[in-house]
Amino acid sequence: PSNSSAASDVYKRQRQGGLRIYTTLDLGWQQVAEEAVRYRLRQLSEDPEAPSGRRIDNAALVALDPRSGDILALVGSPDYFDPRIDGAVNATVATRQPGSSIKPITYAAAFDPNRAERPLTAATMMVDVRTSFTTREGDPYVPRNYDRQWRGPVLLRQALASSYNLVAVKVLDFVGIEAMTGLARSMGITTFDDADRWGLALTLGGGEVRLLELTAAYGAFANGGRRVEPVTIARVEDSRGRVLKAGKTTPGPRVMDERVAYLITDILSDNFARTPTFGENSALRLSRPAAVKTGTTTDWRDNWTVGYTPNLVVGVWTGNADNEPMYHVSGVTGAAPIWHDVMETLHKGQPVREFVRPPGMVRVEVCADSGLLPASKATTTPETERRVRCPRTVEELFIAGTEPTRTDDWHREYALDVRNGLLAGPDCPPEFVTRAQYTLYPAEAQDWVRWNHVPHPPEEYSPLCPAASSTDLPPRGGETAILIMTSPDQGSRYRLAVEIPRSAQKIPVAARPLKGVSLRQVTLLVDGQPLVTLSAPPYQALWPMEVGSHTFASVGVDGDGNVVEGNSVTVEVVE
Repeated sequence: PSNSSAASDVYKRQRQGGLRIYTTLDLGWQQVAEEAVRYRLRQLSEDPEAPSGRRIDNAALVALDPRSGDILALVGSPDYFDPRIDGAVNATVATRQPGSSIKPITYAAAFDPNRAERPLTAATMMVDVRTSFTTREGDPYVPRNYDRQWRGPVLLRQALASSYNLVAVKVLDFVGIEAMTGLARSMGITTFDDADRWGLALTLGGGEVRLLELTAAYGAFANGGRRVEPVTIARVEDSRGRVLKAGKTTPGPRVMDERVAYLITDILSDNFARTPTFGENSALRLSRPAAVKTGTTTDWRDNWTVGYTPNLVVGVWTGNADNEPMYHVSGVTGAAPIWHDVMETLHKGQPVREFVRPPGMVRVEVCADSGLLPASKATTTPETERRVRCPRTVEELFIAGTEPTRTDDWHREYALDVRNGLLAGPDCPPEFVTRAQYTLYPAEAQDWVRWNHVPHPPEEYSPLCPAASSTDLPPRGGETAILIMTSPDQGSRYRLAVEIPRSAQKIPVAARPLKGVSLRQVTLLVDGQPLVTLSAPPYQALWPMEVGSHTFASVGVDGDGNVVEGNSVTVEVVE
Protein backbone atom coordinates (compact mmCIF):
# COMPACT_ATOMS: atom_id res chain seq x y z
CA PRO A 1 0.00 0.00 0.00
CA SER A 2 2.74 2.47 0.85
CA ASN A 3 4.46 1.82 -2.49
CA SER A 4 1.16 2.31 -4.29
CA SER A 5 0.62 5.60 -2.48
CA ALA A 6 4.10 6.81 -3.39
CA ALA A 7 3.57 5.91 -7.04
CA SER A 8 0.21 7.68 -7.03
CA ASP A 9 1.84 10.76 -5.47
CA VAL A 10 4.54 10.85 -8.14
CA TYR A 11 1.91 10.49 -10.86
CA LYS A 12 -0.15 13.40 -9.46
CA ARG A 13 2.91 15.63 -9.23
CA GLN A 14 3.84 14.67 -12.81
CA ARG A 15 0.44 15.90 -13.99
CA GLN A 16 0.85 19.08 -11.99
CA GLY A 17 4.37 19.64 -13.38
CA GLY A 18 7.58 20.62 -11.63
CA LEU A 19 9.25 17.22 -11.34
CA ARG A 20 12.99 17.04 -11.86
CA ILE A 21 14.28 13.66 -13.06
CA TYR A 22 18.02 13.11 -12.79
CA THR A 23 19.50 10.34 -14.92
CA THR A 24 22.73 8.48 -14.20
CA LEU A 25 24.08 9.34 -17.65
CA ASP A 26 27.19 11.46 -17.84
CA LEU A 27 26.73 13.79 -20.82
CA GLY A 28 30.45 14.04 -21.54
CA TRP A 29 30.90 10.29 -21.40
CA GLN A 30 27.82 9.81 -23.59
CA GLN A 31 29.34 12.04 -26.26
CA VAL A 32 32.63 10.13 -26.09
CA ALA A 33 30.79 6.82 -26.57
CA GLU A 34 28.70 8.08 -29.48
CA GLU A 35 31.73 9.51 -31.28
CA ALA A 36 33.77 6.32 -30.78
CA VAL A 37 30.96 4.20 -32.22
CA ARG A 38 30.55 6.37 -35.32
CA TYR A 39 34.29 6.77 -35.91
CA ARG A 40 35.11 3.07 -35.76
CA LEU A 41 32.10 2.04 -37.87
CA ARG A 42 33.11 4.56 -40.49
CA GLN A 43 36.70 3.28 -40.37
CA LEU A 44 35.58 -0.34 -40.87
CA SER A 45 33.22 0.54 -43.72
CA GLU A 46 35.81 2.62 -45.57
CA ASP A 47 38.72 0.22 -45.11
CA PRO A 48 40.27 -0.18 -48.61
CA GLU A 49 41.51 -3.67 -47.70
CA ALA A 50 38.08 -4.88 -46.57
CA PRO A 51 36.72 -7.94 -48.44
CA SER A 52 34.06 -7.38 -51.05
CA GLY A 53 30.56 -7.35 -49.62
CA ARG A 54 31.53 -6.17 -46.14
CA ARG A 55 28.67 -4.37 -44.46
CA ILE A 56 28.69 -3.17 -40.86
CA ASP A 57 25.99 -0.63 -40.04
CA ASN A 58 25.26 -0.95 -36.35
CA ALA A 59 26.89 -0.89 -32.98
CA ALA A 60 25.75 -0.49 -29.38
CA LEU A 61 27.55 0.34 -26.15
CA VAL A 62 26.87 0.25 -22.43
CA ALA A 63 29.14 1.79 -19.79
CA LEU A 64 28.23 1.34 -16.14
CA ASP A 65 29.61 1.53 -12.63
CA PRO A 66 30.05 -2.05 -11.31
CA ARG A 67 29.53 -0.93 -7.71
CA SER A 68 26.25 0.97 -8.05
CA GLY A 69 24.93 -0.23 -11.40
CA ASP A 70 24.63 3.36 -12.62
CA ILE A 71 24.55 3.49 -16.42
CA LEU A 72 26.99 6.23 -17.35
CA ALA A 73 26.71 5.98 -21.14
CA LEU A 74 24.36 4.08 -23.40
CA VAL A 75 24.38 3.99 -27.21
CA GLY A 76 21.57 2.01 -28.79
CA SER A 77 22.64 2.62 -32.39
CA PRO A 78 24.95 4.99 -34.30
CA ASP A 79 22.02 7.10 -35.56
CA TYR A 80 18.52 6.90 -34.09
CA PHE A 81 17.03 8.79 -37.05
CA ASP A 82 18.45 6.61 -39.85
CA PRO A 83 15.78 4.09 -40.96
CA ARG A 84 18.21 2.45 -43.42
CA ILE A 85 20.02 0.81 -40.51
CA ASP A 86 16.98 0.46 -38.23
CA GLY A 87 18.55 3.15 -36.10
CA ALA A 88 15.53 3.43 -33.81
CA VAL A 89 16.15 -0.13 -32.59
CA ASN A 90 17.92 -0.06 -29.23
CA ALA A 91 20.50 -2.80 -29.68
CA THR A 92 21.52 -2.72 -26.02
CA VAL A 93 18.28 -4.56 -25.14
CA ALA A 94 17.90 -6.62 -28.33
CA THR A 95 18.68 -10.34 -28.02
CA ARG A 96 21.75 -11.42 -29.98
CA GLN A 97 24.14 -14.36 -29.81
CA PRO A 98 27.16 -13.45 -27.65
CA GLY A 99 29.75 -15.80 -29.12
CA SER A 100 32.68 -16.49 -26.81
CA SER A 101 31.91 -13.52 -24.56
CA ILE A 102 29.69 -15.87 -22.54
CA LYS A 103 32.56 -18.27 -21.75
CA PRO A 104 33.71 -16.56 -18.51
CA ILE A 105 30.42 -17.52 -16.87
CA THR A 106 31.00 -21.18 -17.79
CA TYR A 107 34.50 -21.10 -16.33
CA ALA A 108 33.29 -19.29 -13.20
CA ALA A 109 30.79 -22.08 -12.52
CA ALA A 110 33.54 -24.70 -12.98
CA PHE A 111 36.06 -22.87 -10.75
CA ASP A 112 33.66 -22.33 -7.86
CA PRO A 113 34.46 -24.78 -5.02
CA ASN A 114 30.97 -24.21 -3.63
CA ARG A 115 29.26 -25.26 -6.86
CA ALA A 116 31.42 -27.95 -8.44
CA GLU A 117 32.08 -31.29 -6.74
CA ARG A 118 35.65 -31.27 -8.03
CA PRO A 119 36.34 -27.68 -9.06
CA LEU A 120 38.57 -27.04 -12.01
CA THR A 121 41.44 -24.58 -11.71
CA ALA A 122 43.37 -22.24 -13.99
CA ALA A 123 46.05 -24.98 -14.10
CA THR A 124 43.70 -27.82 -15.02
CA MET A 125 44.99 -29.47 -18.20
CA MET A 126 42.58 -30.37 -20.98
CA VAL A 127 43.50 -31.77 -24.38
CA ASP A 128 42.45 -29.58 -27.30
CA VAL A 129 41.89 -32.20 -30.02
CA ARG A 130 38.96 -33.17 -32.20
CA THR A 131 36.28 -34.49 -29.82
CA SER A 132 32.75 -35.64 -30.53
CA PHE A 133 29.92 -35.04 -28.05
CA THR A 134 26.42 -36.53 -28.22
CA THR A 135 23.47 -34.14 -28.52
CA ARG A 136 20.10 -34.72 -26.87
CA GLU A 137 18.88 -36.01 -30.24
CA GLY A 138 21.68 -38.56 -30.29
CA ASP A 139 23.64 -36.82 -33.05
CA PRO A 140 27.40 -36.18 -32.89
CA TYR A 141 28.49 -32.62 -32.10
CA VAL A 142 32.10 -31.70 -32.94
CA PRO A 143 32.95 -28.09 -31.97
CA ARG A 144 35.81 -26.44 -33.81
CA ASN A 145 38.18 -23.69 -32.76
CA TYR A 146 37.89 -20.28 -34.39
CA ASP A 147 41.06 -20.83 -36.44
CA ARG A 148 40.34 -24.53 -37.15
CA GLN A 149 43.50 -25.60 -35.33
CA TRP A 150 44.07 -28.01 -32.44
CA ARG A 151 46.63 -27.23 -29.75
CA GLY A 152 46.90 -30.45 -27.80
CA PRO A 153 47.32 -30.20 -24.01
CA VAL A 154 46.51 -26.70 -22.72
CA LEU A 155 45.88 -25.27 -19.27
CA LEU A 156 42.55 -23.55 -18.64
CA ARG A 157 44.16 -20.13 -18.12
CA GLN A 158 45.28 -20.02 -21.73
CA ALA A 159 42.16 -21.81 -22.96
CA LEU A 160 39.91 -19.06 -21.58
CA ALA A 161 42.18 -16.10 -22.33
CA SER A 162 42.84 -17.29 -25.90
CA SER A 163 39.22 -18.47 -26.32
CA TYR A 164 39.63 -22.09 -27.40
CA ASN A 165 36.19 -23.43 -28.25
CA LEU A 166 36.71 -27.16 -27.79
CA VAL A 167 38.05 -26.75 -24.27
CA ALA A 168 35.15 -24.44 -23.32
CA VAL A 169 32.72 -27.16 -24.38
CA LYS A 170 34.63 -29.69 -22.26
CA VAL A 171 34.40 -27.32 -19.29
CA LEU A 172 30.62 -26.93 -19.74
CA ASP A 173 30.27 -30.69 -20.12
CA PHE A 174 32.15 -31.06 -16.83
CA VAL A 175 30.18 -28.54 -14.80
CA GLY A 176 26.77 -29.13 -16.40
CA ILE A 177 24.39 -26.81 -18.24
CA GLU A 178 22.18 -26.23 -15.20
CA ALA A 179 25.09 -25.02 -13.06
CA MET A 180 26.21 -22.62 -15.78
CA THR A 181 22.74 -21.24 -16.54
CA GLY A 182 21.91 -21.01 -12.85
CA LEU A 183 24.95 -18.81 -12.31
CA ALA A 184 24.10 -16.75 -15.40
CA ARG A 185 20.57 -16.12 -14.15
CA SER A 186 21.83 -15.09 -10.72
CA MET A 187 24.17 -12.62 -12.47
CA GLY A 188 21.24 -11.03 -14.29
CA ILE A 189 20.96 -12.92 -17.61
CA THR A 190 17.22 -13.41 -18.21
CA THR A 191 17.30 -15.20 -21.57
CA PHE A 192 18.51 -18.67 -20.55
CA ASP A 193 15.15 -20.11 -19.49
CA ASP A 194 15.26 -22.96 -22.01
CA ALA A 195 18.99 -23.63 -22.15
CA ASP A 196 18.55 -27.34 -22.94
CA ARG A 197 17.62 -26.50 -26.51
CA TRP A 198 21.14 -25.15 -27.08
CA GLY A 199 23.01 -27.94 -25.32
CA LEU A 200 26.77 -27.66 -25.03
CA ALA A 201 26.83 -25.00 -27.76
CA LEU A 202 25.55 -22.59 -25.12
CA THR A 203 29.11 -21.85 -23.97
CA LEU A 204 30.04 -20.85 -27.53
CA GLY A 205 27.24 -18.31 -27.69
CA GLY A 206 24.39 -20.45 -28.97
CA GLY A 207 21.84 -18.72 -26.72
CA GLU A 208 20.84 -15.09 -27.14
CA VAL A 209 21.57 -12.42 -24.52
CA ARG A 210 21.12 -8.66 -24.18
CA LEU A 211 24.15 -6.40 -24.23
CA LEU A 212 22.84 -4.50 -21.20
CA GLU A 213 22.47 -7.68 -19.16
CA LEU A 214 25.79 -9.19 -20.23
CA THR A 215 27.63 -5.98 -19.38
CA ALA A 216 25.99 -5.90 -15.95
CA ALA A 217 26.87 -9.59 -15.46
CA TYR A 218 30.54 -8.77 -16.06
CA GLY A 219 30.10 -6.17 -13.32
CA ALA A 220 29.93 -9.07 -10.85
CA PHE A 221 33.46 -10.07 -11.88
CA ALA A 222 34.62 -6.47 -11.42
CA ASN A 223 33.08 -5.89 -7.98
CA GLY A 224 34.03 -9.16 -6.30
CA GLY A 225 30.97 -11.30 -6.99
CA ARG A 226 27.89 -9.14 -6.33
CA ARG A 227 24.98 -8.84 -8.72
CA VAL A 228 24.71 -5.57 -10.60
CA GLU A 229 21.25 -4.12 -11.30
CA PRO A 230 21.51 -1.47 -14.06
CA VAL A 231 20.14 1.89 -12.98
CA THR A 232 19.20 4.82 -15.23
CA ILE A 233 17.39 7.15 -12.79
CA ALA A 234 19.48 8.65 -10.00
CA ARG A 235 16.59 10.42 -8.28
CA VAL A 236 13.28 12.20 -8.81
CA GLU A 237 12.53 15.52 -7.04
CA ASP A 238 9.41 17.63 -6.83
CA SER A 239 9.30 21.37 -7.47
CA ARG A 240 10.41 22.04 -3.89
CA GLY A 241 13.48 19.81 -4.16
CA ARG A 242 12.10 17.00 -2.07
CA VAL A 243 13.35 13.58 -3.19
CA LEU A 244 10.41 11.44 -4.27
CA LYS A 245 12.48 8.54 -5.56
CA ALA A 246 16.18 7.73 -5.22
CA GLY A 247 18.33 5.20 -7.04
CA LYS A 248 19.58 2.14 -5.22
CA THR A 249 22.92 2.69 -3.49
CA THR A 250 23.42 -0.58 -1.57
CA PRO A 251 25.48 -3.41 -3.13
CA GLY A 252 23.58 -6.21 -4.83
CA PRO A 253 23.34 -9.73 -3.37
CA ARG A 254 26.39 -11.98 -3.57
CA VAL A 255 26.10 -14.33 -6.53
CA MET A 256 29.68 -15.57 -6.73
CA ASP A 257 32.58 -16.40 -4.43
CA GLU A 258 34.85 -13.35 -4.49
CA ARG A 259 37.83 -15.63 -5.12
CA VAL A 260 36.18 -17.01 -8.26
CA ALA A 261 35.46 -13.48 -9.47
CA TYR A 262 39.09 -12.53 -8.93
CA LEU A 263 40.39 -15.67 -10.66
CA ILE A 264 38.29 -14.89 -13.77
CA THR A 265 39.57 -11.31 -13.63
CA ASP A 266 43.16 -12.47 -13.30
CA ILE A 267 42.81 -14.63 -16.43
CA LEU A 268 40.94 -12.06 -18.53
CA SER A 269 43.55 -9.42 -17.69
CA ASP A 270 46.48 -11.71 -18.58
CA ASN A 271 47.81 -10.31 -21.85
CA PHE A 272 50.46 -13.04 -22.09
CA ALA A 273 47.84 -15.81 -21.88
CA ARG A 274 45.74 -14.33 -24.70
CA THR A 275 48.69 -13.50 -26.96
CA PRO A 276 48.58 -16.82 -28.92
CA THR A 277 45.17 -15.84 -30.33
CA PHE A 278 45.06 -12.04 -30.22
CA GLY A 279 48.70 -11.00 -30.41
CA GLU A 280 50.73 -9.03 -27.90
CA ASN A 281 49.47 -5.54 -28.78
CA SER A 282 45.80 -6.03 -29.66
CA ALA A 283 43.02 -3.56 -28.94
CA LEU A 284 42.32 -5.56 -25.77
CA ARG A 285 45.42 -4.15 -24.11
CA LEU A 286 44.98 -0.89 -22.21
CA SER A 287 47.47 1.42 -20.52
CA ARG A 288 46.15 0.18 -17.15
CA PRO A 289 44.99 -3.18 -15.72
CA ALA A 290 41.78 -4.29 -17.41
CA ALA A 291 40.01 -7.63 -17.88
CA VAL A 292 38.27 -8.23 -21.20
CA LYS A 293 36.70 -10.91 -23.40
CA THR A 294 35.60 -10.89 -27.03
CA GLY A 295 32.95 -12.87 -28.89
CA THR A 296 32.30 -13.59 -32.56
CA THR A 297 29.39 -15.61 -33.92
CA THR A 298 29.09 -17.80 -36.99
CA ASP A 299 29.43 -15.93 -40.30
CA TRP A 300 30.44 -12.77 -38.41
CA ARG A 301 26.82 -11.79 -37.69
CA ASP A 302 27.62 -10.48 -34.20
CA ASN A 303 30.78 -9.52 -32.44
CA TRP A 304 31.30 -8.38 -28.91
CA THR A 305 33.84 -7.02 -26.50
CA VAL A 306 33.03 -6.73 -22.80
CA GLY A 307 35.66 -5.66 -20.29
CA TYR A 308 36.26 -3.78 -17.09
CA THR A 309 38.53 -2.05 -14.62
CA PRO A 310 37.73 -1.94 -10.89
CA ASN A 311 35.51 1.09 -11.40
CA LEU A 312 34.06 0.80 -14.92
CA VAL A 313 32.49 -1.89 -17.14
CA VAL A 314 32.02 -1.32 -20.87
CA GLY A 315 30.26 -3.67 -23.26
CA VAL A 316 30.21 -3.23 -27.05
CA TRP A 317 28.29 -5.04 -29.77
CA THR A 318 28.71 -4.56 -33.52
CA GLY A 319 26.69 -6.09 -36.33
CA ASN A 320 23.67 -5.38 -38.51
CA ALA A 321 20.16 -4.98 -37.18
CA ASP A 322 18.78 -7.23 -39.95
CA ASN A 323 21.21 -10.00 -38.93
CA GLU A 324 23.15 -9.87 -42.19
CA PRO A 325 26.79 -11.00 -41.81
CA MET A 326 29.55 -8.41 -41.64
CA TYR A 327 32.15 -10.61 -43.41
CA HIS A 328 35.52 -11.01 -41.73
CA VAL A 329 34.82 -8.68 -38.81
CA SER A 330 35.65 -10.35 -35.51
CA GLY A 331 35.25 -9.21 -31.93
CA VAL A 332 38.86 -8.03 -31.79
CA THR A 333 38.60 -6.03 -35.05
CA GLY A 334 35.01 -4.78 -34.83
CA ALA A 335 33.90 -4.25 -31.23
CA ALA A 336 37.31 -4.16 -29.50
CA PRO A 337 38.60 -0.90 -31.05
CA ILE A 338 35.44 0.88 -29.86
CA TRP A 339 35.86 -0.62 -26.40
CA HIS A 340 39.53 0.36 -26.34
CA ASP A 341 38.87 3.98 -27.38
CA VAL A 342 36.09 4.47 -24.85
CA MET A 343 37.98 2.85 -21.97
CA GLU A 344 41.15 4.85 -22.58
CA THR A 345 39.26 8.16 -22.93
CA LEU A 346 36.98 7.68 -19.93
CA HIS A 347 39.90 6.70 -17.67
CA LYS A 348 42.06 9.60 -18.74
CA GLY A 349 43.17 11.60 -15.71
CA GLN A 350 41.97 8.94 -13.25
CA PRO A 351 44.41 7.14 -10.95
CA VAL A 352 45.41 3.65 -12.02
CA ARG A 353 43.66 1.06 -9.86
CA GLU A 354 44.75 -2.54 -9.47
CA PHE A 355 42.34 -5.41 -8.94
CA VAL A 356 42.57 -6.34 -5.25
CA ARG A 357 43.19 -10.01 -4.55
CA PRO A 358 40.85 -11.33 -1.82
CA PRO A 359 42.10 -13.55 1.01
CA GLY A 360 42.02 -17.30 0.54
CA MET A 361 44.14 -17.52 -2.59
CA VAL A 362 47.61 -18.98 -3.06
CA ARG A 363 50.25 -19.06 -5.78
CA VAL A 364 51.89 -22.42 -6.53
CA GLU A 365 54.61 -23.38 -8.98
CA VAL A 366 53.32 -25.89 -11.55
CA CYS A 367 54.57 -27.38 -14.79
CA ALA A 368 53.55 -25.16 -17.69
CA ASP A 369 52.29 -28.04 -19.84
CA SER A 370 50.75 -30.54 -17.39
CA GLY A 371 49.63 -28.17 -14.62
CA LEU A 372 51.07 -30.61 -12.06
CA LEU A 373 53.65 -30.12 -9.34
CA PRO A 374 57.24 -30.24 -10.63
CA ALA A 375 59.06 -33.48 -9.91
CA SER A 376 62.48 -33.79 -8.35
CA LYS A 377 65.36 -35.18 -10.39
CA ALA A 378 65.69 -38.31 -8.28
CA THR A 379 66.23 -41.50 -10.27
CA THR A 380 63.37 -43.98 -10.21
CA THR A 381 63.34 -47.66 -11.09
CA PRO A 382 64.09 -49.09 -13.52
CA GLU A 383 67.35 -47.28 -14.16
CA THR A 384 66.61 -47.23 -17.85
CA GLU A 385 64.42 -44.18 -17.23
CA ARG A 386 64.14 -41.50 -14.63
CA ARG A 387 61.58 -38.84 -13.88
CA VAL A 388 62.98 -35.32 -14.34
CA ARG A 389 61.81 -31.83 -13.52
CA CYS A 390 59.66 -30.22 -16.21
CA PRO A 391 61.72 -27.75 -18.27
CA ARG A 392 59.27 -24.85 -17.86
CA THR A 393 57.20 -23.90 -14.84
CA VAL A 394 54.76 -21.09 -14.07
CA GLU A 395 53.40 -19.55 -10.89
CA GLU A 396 49.67 -20.18 -10.99
CA LEU A 397 46.93 -18.70 -8.83
CA PHE A 398 44.59 -21.05 -6.95
CA ILE A 399 41.67 -20.82 -4.60
CA ALA A 400 43.13 -22.27 -1.39
CA GLY A 401 42.42 -25.99 -1.23
CA THR A 402 42.18 -26.50 -5.00
CA GLU A 403 45.90 -26.49 -5.78
CA PRO A 404 47.30 -29.70 -7.32
CA THR A 405 48.66 -32.52 -5.15
CA ARG A 406 49.83 -34.85 -7.92
CA THR A 407 53.46 -34.72 -9.05
CA ASP A 408 54.20 -34.33 -12.74
CA ASP A 409 55.03 -37.60 -14.52
CA TRP A 410 55.15 -36.33 -18.10
CA HIS A 411 58.86 -35.54 -18.29
CA ARG A 412 61.33 -38.42 -18.28
CA GLU A 413 64.88 -39.17 -19.22
CA TYR A 414 65.77 -42.43 -20.97
CA ALA A 415 69.00 -44.37 -21.34
CA LEU A 416 69.64 -45.07 -25.03
CA ASP A 417 72.16 -47.22 -26.82
CA VAL A 418 74.29 -44.77 -28.86
CA ARG A 419 74.83 -47.44 -31.52
CA ASN A 420 71.21 -47.71 -32.62
CA GLY A 421 69.12 -45.25 -30.57
CA LEU A 422 67.09 -47.99 -28.86
CA LEU A 423 66.60 -48.38 -25.12
CA ALA A 424 69.72 -49.42 -23.23
CA GLY A 425 69.27 -52.17 -20.65
CA PRO A 426 70.49 -51.69 -17.07
CA ASP A 427 73.68 -53.70 -17.73
CA CYS A 428 74.69 -51.81 -20.88
CA PRO A 429 78.35 -50.62 -20.70
CA PRO A 430 78.45 -46.89 -19.82
CA GLU A 431 80.49 -46.00 -22.91
CA PHE A 432 77.54 -47.04 -25.10
CA VAL A 433 74.87 -45.16 -23.12
CA THR A 434 73.52 -41.67 -23.66
CA ARG A 435 70.50 -40.04 -22.07
CA ALA A 436 67.67 -38.16 -23.76
CA GLN A 437 64.63 -36.39 -22.33
CA TYR A 438 61.08 -36.83 -23.66
CA THR A 439 57.63 -35.54 -22.79
CA LEU A 440 55.09 -38.32 -22.40
CA TYR A 441 51.66 -36.91 -23.21
CA PRO A 442 48.38 -38.54 -22.08
CA ALA A 443 46.66 -41.09 -24.30
CA GLU A 444 44.01 -38.58 -25.40
CA ALA A 445 46.74 -36.41 -26.95
CA GLN A 446 48.40 -39.13 -29.04
CA ASP A 447 46.78 -38.05 -32.32
CA TRP A 448 48.04 -34.53 -31.70
CA VAL A 449 51.49 -35.93 -30.91
CA ARG A 450 51.58 -37.74 -34.25
CA TRP A 451 50.26 -34.77 -36.25
CA ASN A 452 52.90 -32.50 -34.75
CA HIS A 453 55.73 -35.04 -35.02
CA VAL A 454 56.50 -34.78 -31.31
CA PRO A 455 59.54 -36.98 -30.51
CA HIS A 456 58.79 -40.00 -28.36
CA PRO A 457 61.10 -42.54 -26.75
CA PRO A 458 61.75 -45.88 -28.43
CA GLU A 459 59.60 -48.77 -27.31
CA GLU A 460 62.18 -51.51 -27.87
CA TYR A 461 65.39 -52.44 -26.14
CA SER A 462 68.60 -52.58 -28.08
CA PRO A 463 69.48 -56.19 -28.92
CA LEU A 464 73.03 -55.24 -27.95
CA CYS A 465 71.88 -54.20 -24.46
CA PRO A 466 68.65 -56.09 -23.76
CA ALA A 467 66.54 -55.87 -20.66
CA ALA A 468 66.26 -58.80 -18.31
CA SER A 469 62.61 -59.42 -19.32
CA SER A 470 59.76 -57.81 -21.24
CA THR A 471 58.30 -56.52 -18.00
CA ASP A 472 61.31 -54.24 -17.58
CA LEU A 473 60.09 -51.94 -20.33
CA PRO A 474 59.90 -48.33 -19.08
CA PRO A 475 56.64 -46.37 -18.85
CA ARG A 476 54.98 -44.62 -21.77
CA GLY A 477 52.46 -41.81 -21.99
CA GLY A 478 52.93 -40.75 -18.38
CA GLU A 479 51.87 -44.18 -17.13
CA THR A 480 53.85 -46.56 -14.91
CA ALA A 481 52.36 -49.70 -16.52
CA ILE A 482 53.23 -51.44 -19.78
CA LEU A 483 49.55 -52.28 -20.38
CA ILE A 484 47.89 -48.90 -20.79
CA MET A 485 44.22 -47.92 -20.72
CA THR A 486 43.51 -45.86 -23.84
CA SER A 487 39.79 -45.38 -23.17
CA PRO A 488 38.09 -43.87 -21.25
CA ASP A 489 40.25 -40.88 -20.30
CA GLN A 490 41.16 -40.32 -16.68
CA GLY A 491 38.77 -37.92 -14.95
CA SER A 492 36.15 -37.93 -17.73
CA ARG A 493 32.60 -37.04 -16.77
CA TYR A 494 29.74 -38.56 -18.76
CA ARG A 495 26.09 -37.54 -18.65
CA LEU A 496 23.21 -39.89 -19.40
CA ALA A 497 20.76 -38.34 -21.88
CA VAL A 498 17.09 -38.94 -21.09
CA GLU A 499 16.19 -38.75 -24.80
CA ILE A 500 18.48 -41.66 -25.76
CA PRO A 501 17.72 -45.29 -24.78
CA ARG A 502 19.95 -46.48 -21.94
CA SER A 503 20.97 -49.50 -23.99
CA ALA A 504 22.51 -47.20 -26.61
CA GLN A 505 24.62 -45.20 -24.16
CA LYS A 506 27.92 -47.03 -23.82
CA ILE A 507 31.52 -46.11 -23.09
CA PRO A 508 34.32 -47.67 -25.14
CA VAL A 509 36.81 -49.46 -22.86
CA ALA A 510 40.20 -50.22 -24.40
CA ALA A 511 43.78 -51.05 -23.46
CA ARG A 512 46.97 -51.69 -25.39
CA PRO A 513 50.37 -53.13 -24.49
CA LEU A 514 53.54 -51.26 -25.32
CA LYS A 515 55.33 -52.09 -28.52
CA GLY A 516 57.48 -55.15 -27.98
CA VAL A 517 55.22 -56.66 -25.32
CA SER A 518 53.43 -59.84 -26.39
CA LEU A 519 50.43 -60.98 -24.34
CA ARG A 520 48.43 -64.21 -24.49
CA GLN A 521 45.29 -62.53 -23.16
CA VAL A 522 43.97 -59.29 -21.70
CA THR A 523 41.07 -58.86 -19.30
CA LEU A 524 39.30 -55.51 -19.09
CA LEU A 525 37.94 -54.71 -15.63
CA VAL A 526 35.17 -52.37 -14.43
CA ASP A 527 35.16 -51.67 -10.69
CA GLY A 528 37.34 -54.76 -10.19
CA GLN A 529 34.98 -57.08 -12.06
CA PRO A 530 35.83 -58.63 -15.48
CA LEU A 531 34.08 -57.00 -18.41
CA VAL A 532 35.62 -59.19 -21.11
CA THR A 533 38.69 -61.40 -21.65
CA LEU A 534 40.33 -61.19 -25.08
CA SER A 535 43.03 -63.39 -26.58
CA ALA A 536 44.06 -61.07 -29.41
CA PRO A 537 44.11 -57.33 -30.11
CA PRO A 538 42.34 -55.01 -30.33
CA TYR A 539 41.64 -55.25 -26.62
CA GLN A 540 38.41 -53.26 -26.46
CA ALA A 541 34.74 -53.55 -25.55
CA LEU A 542 31.67 -51.41 -24.84
CA TRP A 543 30.36 -50.87 -21.30
CA PRO A 544 26.72 -49.76 -20.68
CA MET A 545 26.87 -46.59 -18.60
CA GLU A 546 25.66 -46.62 -15.00
CA VAL A 547 25.37 -43.61 -12.70
CA GLY A 548 28.25 -43.28 -10.26
CA SER A 549 32.02 -43.24 -10.05
CA HIS A 550 33.70 -46.14 -11.85
CA THR A 551 37.26 -47.46 -12.15
CA PHE A 552 38.51 -49.14 -15.33
CA ALA A 553 41.65 -51.28 -15.44
CA SER A 554 43.24 -54.15 -17.35
CA VAL A 555 45.25 -57.27 -16.55
CA GLY A 556 47.29 -59.27 -19.04
CA VAL A 557 49.15 -62.59 -19.16
CA ASP A 558 52.40 -62.80 -21.16
CA GLY A 559 53.84 -65.80 -23.00
CA ASP A 560 55.60 -67.09 -19.87
CA GLY A 561 52.42 -67.01 -17.81
CA ASN A 562 53.43 -63.87 -15.90
CA VAL A 563 50.61 -61.52 -14.87
CA VAL A 564 51.01 -57.99 -16.21
CA GLU A 565 48.84 -55.35 -14.52
CA GLY A 566 47.84 -52.22 -16.35
CA ASN A 567 47.10 -48.75 -15.01
CA SER A 568 43.62 -47.69 -13.90
CA VAL A 569 41.43 -44.68 -14.70
CA THR A 570 38.42 -43.31 -12.85
CA VAL A 571 35.43 -41.63 -14.49
CA GLU A 572 32.06 -40.36 -13.35
CA VAL A 573 28.62 -40.91 -14.88
CA VAL A 574 25.80 -38.53 -13.92
CA GLU A 575 22.17 -38.07 -14.93
